[in-house]
Amino acid sequence: MKPATATPNSGALNRLVNREEVLEICYWYQGEGMGNVYSAQVLAPFLTCPPDVIESALRELAEQGLLDPVATPASGYRLSAAGTKAAGRLFAESFADFQRPGHGECEAGCCEEDDHSRCGDECSLH
Repeated sequence: MKPATATPNSGALNRLVNREEVLEICYWYQGEGMGNVYSAQVLAPFLTCPPDVIESALRELAEQGLLDPVATPASGYRLSAAGTKAAGRLFAESFADFQRPGHGECEAGCCEEDDHSRCGDECSLH
């Protein structure tokens, strides 16, 4: 059996995955009310990659305009407007399966339990 070798693009793919994870964690971190300034030390407990990889991802995200550097009072990065939009999209995509109605629930959101009196044409339960 031959040892596994890295493909030429595996490093680029890993960096992309790391950037997306870091961006998504920044969005989640802010949404949970834990702050809005991010550094490798702040994010490390929530990610499985080492702090130097997180710091590299933060720098790359800043170069792409998704994060803005913050110098004072704590150094780090903040989500830019474009970063907030991109991170929100990633977060929504990651949790889309958890947001779907369960079996027998109205997908259109117009029903209350067994009351289908306000159902629209898009409701699959009536």
